[in-house]
Order: sequence, then C-alpha cells, then structure tokens
Amino acid sequence: MKRLPSAIFLLVLGACRAKEPSAGSASSPPTPPPAVPAPVLGFVDETRGATPVEGGILRRRLVGEPATLNAVLQSSLPEQQVLQYLARQLLDFDARLLLVPGLAERWEVSEDGREYRFFLRPREVWEDGSAVTSADAVFTIRQITDPKIPSPVFKPLFDDLELVEATSPTSFRARFRNRDALHAYAFAMPLLPERRFSGRPFAKARENRAPLSNGPYRLSSWKTQDAIELERNPRWSGPPAHFDRIVFRIVPEEAVAYRALVEGTLDETWIDQSLKERSARDRRFGACCRTVEFYNLDYNYIALNNRSPLFSDSRVRRAMTMLLDRPSIVRNLYHGSARIISGPWAPDSPAYDAAVTPLPFDPSAAAELLDSAGWRDTNGDGTRDRNGREFEFDLLSSAGAKTGSEIDQVFAAELARVGIRARVRPLEWATFVERIDRGDYQAASLASAASDANPD
Repeated sequence: MKRLPSAIFLLVLGACRAKEPSAGSASSPPTPPPAVPAPVLGFVDETRGATPVEGGILRRRLVGEPATLNAVLQSSLPEQQVLQYLARQLLDFDARLLLVPGLAERWEVSEDGREYRFFLRPREVWEDGSAVTSADAVFTIRQITDPKIPSPVFKPLFDDLELVEATSPTSFRARFRNRDALHAYAFAMPLLPERRFSGRPFAKARENRAPLSNGPYRLSSWKTQDAIELERNPRWSGPPAHFDRIVFRIVPEEAVAYRALVEGTLDETWIDQSLKERSARDRRFGACCRTVEFYNLDYNYIALNNRSPLFSDSRVRRAMTMLLDRPSIVRNLYHGSARIISGPWAPDSPAYDAAVTPLPFDPSAAAELLDSAGWRDTNGDGTRDRNGREFEFDLLSSAGAKTGSEIDQVFAAELARVGIRARVRPLEWATFVERIDRGDYQAASLASAASDANPD
C-alpha cells in the first residue's frame, strides 16, 4: 500500500467580531496580512501572541445541516463542529495526540491490558446542575455497543468490549476480550445524561435536537437550514469561554461563504486552493481577513489488493510506489501544502517512525524491480507482460473526488511510461464502497484520517 501526501485545509479567520468595527473598508488600501506561519498539526494556538478579547459573537460556518446533536449518533463534520462546544470528552487529546484527562481526572489499566478503570472529576455537572456520573458513562457506552443503534464514530472502537459497569457514583470499569493499545482511544468520547433518555426510544429522544451540555457552551436555538446558536454555559467548570455566543450559519456553497466573510457576516470559513488564490488578489479580503494554514490528519493513498496476481509480489508493490510522483503532486496539486508520509499517521504523531523514510519517485529503479519480477514487454506492444498476461488493471475511484481523480491521472500517466496500463474507473459512491468492502478491486484510490496515535 502506498501513502500519498497528507492534504491540508486553509482556515480563514475574520479580523473582527460582531459589534466591533471593521479593520478597514472596501475602499481602503489593503493592509498586508500577517505572514502565514509554517503549517503545524491541526492546532491553531495564538494565545501567546495576544490577550483574547472577552465577549462578543463568533460567527462560524457549517457546510450542512446537522442530522443530530446526539453525540453517540453523530456521523458528520457539522455535527462534530457544534458538539465540540457542548460536550466535554471523557478523555481528550493534547497537541501531540496523546491522551490527557477530560471528564475523567485519571484512569488505570490492568496488567493484562484488557481492563480500564476511570475516575470522574467529582464536581462535573450538566448545565441543569445535575452531576455527571458513572451511570452516564455506562449508559453511553451501552448505547454505542447496542447493535440496533447506529454509532459510526465510536462503535468500531468498542467491538471487542466484554463488559462495562459502574463501581461507584464517580468510577466505572470497562473490560475488553483482547489486549489492544487502541482501546484507550475509545474513551476519547463524550457522555450522555442517562436520565434524559429514560422511557423513550433512543433515536427519538429530545436530546437529539436539544442536548444537555457539560461543555463551555449550551444550545440556545436551532433554526433548521439557517443557524444554530450557542451561549455560554454558566455551570462549565473549565477555563471561561471567551465569546458570549457562537452562531453557526449553515452555508453549503464555498463562494457564498467567501462573500459572507468579506462582507462581515461570517468570521471564519474553510477555503480551497482556488479561493486562496482569489483572496490574494482581493482588496476587501486584505482589509478584513487573513489566512491561517495548518495540517489536518487526512491522507490519500492507493490501495493495492495483495490477493491480485499483479500485486502479490512485494517487488511490484515497491515499484508501484516509486512510480507515483508524489513530489509533483505536492507541488502541482497541493501547491506545496502537503507532506509525503510513509505510514498512516501524521508526522507530528508519536506513532510516526521518522526513521522509515518514504520511497523516492524513481522510474528507473521501478523498471528494474518490474524486470526482476518477470514483468517485461516480450512482444514489443508497449505493455509489460508475464506468462502471457499483460500488466493492466482497473484503478477504482469515487466519482466526484476532484483531488483523488487528479492524483489517479498523474499515476496512470507515469505507469504508462514504463509499460503498465491503468484504467481509471470512477464509480458512484455506494457502488465504490461496496466494491472496496468486498475486496472486489485490483487497485483503488482512497482517503482516510490518522485520528489517533495508536502504537499498534
């Protein structure tokens, strides 16, 4: 399997908040934006550079309507963006992706690595003043593991769970069937208040649209297909929230969001490369906004099916990696805003082994490997063959994945130069996923996220 560059996104922050004067008008000469710092792993911490201004409204963008605000049922980015302000997690991550205390002030792991004991902070409460208890933790985990309840984010992490039970009002234990370092990361999860779901079907509970908060903000209003508004949670036990309110506007279109940003009705949005280039020429953007660039945890890769006779030989798989021009992809498709990686973790993660360097782009060395594996052009038709079979295959991709499609075309062109014919086959999403899940492919263009630092 080959790993492609880890993509980055651009986070654009407005220069002013609601009820505060703009840093400049559209007719003013553009103010040069501050120099963009070198991208860092997924965290933007500017608290050392200035004193945060208290109060006001932060207006953020959602690309779509959340289907739910039930933390167990969440399955999309808009849901996660809102829930991060409402739900404190049992465990959390620091900037190095290491687990740190959250609602649990400490935890213990048994000698056999199968049992985890958690001890909750004794003064944690929900927004109505009721205590956060071990019963809430046990209830939440049991909903996640219930086969009738969809919980796509958390369920895979608990598929090996053997039991979970409270040991006191502020402690509980969970035991797994097997030892796995990934089990600890399952508990980087929010909790639900058990009593709010009592006596009603889980999927239809009022909590799904009116969640009880134990985070820095609480839900104030939710206007369908318009906006979700949060206000400070006065019972929040952590560091005080800086903004009085956070308003999430639902704005699906990139161009509409960009216009709202420069007009002052949004304070931040994600922008793609084309909008980044547009912003560099836009006087209004220079007067009001700036870009902050950072790496996220997503990566693209080409999956090679080792069961295929084409890719069962490690020399062939190594050659395929050396035929993917990743430096060119970083330079031309990502405009320098990506990193080449050698494994499924961010280079900043403690799980990433910097001693394992990515293979270079080297068509000559790749051709030698293919020759040694018996793949040569014996009949002079321009395509390598072995034992009467030509080296040709379908490279499956998801229709509509623009960057993935561009990577596939770059890859296919390089393969053609050394006598391998790759047919790029875009498929409708459901069909694509079904084929991948069945293992019914020779090669596929995929993407994933290095969301943990699992040392296994």
